[in-house]
Amino acid sequence: MPGDPIVKRLAHRLAILAGKEDAWILRSGSFRDKELFGVLRRPAYCYGMLRAADQAKYLGRQEVTAVEFGVANGEGLLNMIELSKAIEQETGVKFHLIGFDAGGGLPQVRGYKDHAELWRSGDFPMQDRDGLMRRIDGQAEVIFGDINDTIEQLKARLSPNNPLGFVAIDVTLYTATLASLRCLEWAPELYPLGVSIYLDDTQFFFANEWAGELLAIKDFNARSEYRKIGEDRSLPGRRPRQYADWYRAMYVCHVLDHQIRNEGAERHSFTMDRHHEFMTTNALY
Repeated sequence: MPGDPIVKRLAHRLAILAGKEDAWILRSGSFRDKELFGVLRRPAYCYGMLRAADQAKYLGRQEVTAVEFGVANGEGLLNMIELSKAIEQETGVKFHLIGFDAGGGLPQVRGYKDHAELWRSGDFPMQDRDGLMRRIDGQAEVIFGDINDTIEQLKARLSPNNPLGFVAIDVTLYTATLASLRCLEWAPELYPLGVSIYLDDTQFFFANEWAGELLAIKDFNARSEYRKIGEDRSLPGRRPRQYADWYRAMYVCHVLDHQIRNEGAERHSFTMDRHHEFMTTNALY
């Protein structure tokens, strides 16, 4: 029978032997199978958004916000729209999607901190703003302008029942990244216990802690007592594939002043046998 788990395992094994496991997962795997194997478009976005939804459920929330800084031609934001539908079907958590973009490409590049050896002001302009907005068709919001001037608009859209759960940062420059990270400095109830972050420009030869996104993380941590950004230590974890480029680009902003971080969550005590079930069920591994 097609739904027989033994038959399914056998078909999966045959696909592996034939070198066609990805195709089999895409065709026959569950949504979480597809996420674990990284076969969906922009697996980093999928992972971060699913983390956001799972945390929302853990906290008893039904909505969550995901943000992309640096929309450019919009392919990332459009992908987030597709992923949000699949994740809502999987988890029951509704997404609010917001993109930020200057509209005219990179702002002023200021020396080595902004990797002037690579980038110029005006790089990556949005090619067809009207066309992109037609494709988005109200399924996400795009806020245009300098992030320093527009970031506070995001705060007004968040609430304890609609926290900020995932942030994708693709603004390239140190200055713009540091401005984007301001979204993590507001009241603790506007976030889950940890915000999943994807930083696009941390994995190239010239990347270093004295420039670019890595310097922005360092400076953010230095100025914030109760918000600290660190690498996502759950990757690769128990994932079937122990290496993918995007794993090293995933970070977590730990909200150390969150009430539950300090007072704990209400629940019954559990035995050692329940520990693994609890961690797995709530996607904490």
